[in-house]
Amino acid sequence: MIARCKFAAALLPVLLSALAFGPYVPAQAQTAVNAPAKPAAGAALLNLWVKSTHSARASFTQTAVDEKGKASASSAGSFEFERPGKFRWIYTKPYHQDIVSDGQTIWTYDHDLDQVTVSAQSRALSGTPAALLAGEDVSKLFTLSPLPSTSGLQWVQAVPRSKDSSFDWVRIGLKSTPQGPELVEMQLRDAFRRTSTIVFIDTQRNVAFAAGHFHFKAPQGASVIQQP
Repeated sequence: MIARCKFAAALLPVLLSALAFGPYVPAQAQTAVNAPAKPAAGAALLNLWVKSTHSARASFTQTAVDEKGKASASSAGSFEFERPGKFRWIYTKPYHQDIVSDGQTIWTYDHDLDQVTVSAQSRALSGTPAALLAGEDVSKLFTLSPLPSTSGLQWVQAVPRSKDSSFDWVRIGLKSTPQGPELVEMQLRDAFRRTSTIVFIDTQRNVAFAAGHFHFKAPQGASVIQQP
């Protein structure tokens, strides 16, 4: 049970950071199919996506490998967000966990443990992918660099400006569609050189969510842990 909680804690900032929304083929696999880089194409699409996407929902699959390329974990679930900073990140496999934020507070509910952990969003998401996707000023928090396009996607790498970030970099793959830019994949490298790849499926942009959708109420009887 302890190992599972550590795994969840490691992935939370990944997505959640990614979140308040957005990997992909491992970097070594990309080199074989790299197309010439289009200067700033990925960065331009990311900025357009941030500016034109007020809210979204998608299903996702997530895989992780260690620094030697050995698969260590996989998961699946759904994700929803609304700017500024509201999101619901729901894991349904391999276990059930809800991560919800109303823009100020993050609630993490482990269904098996019947336990809710409560933390302040600003502290938990600083320099994370969630801050990247759900935030407003991307360039203020991250240094963006264009990457070669692969598999029909435009890629951009984001390196946190904060030295306290738990991530070395985030790579985001987007594609242009008649409806606007679409966020397809995200790859995240953490401080332990583990790489998590998130693929988004059936993405819907600018969804109208009901008031209170991003608030969480602890189930009756659940233990609640308030983090400082």
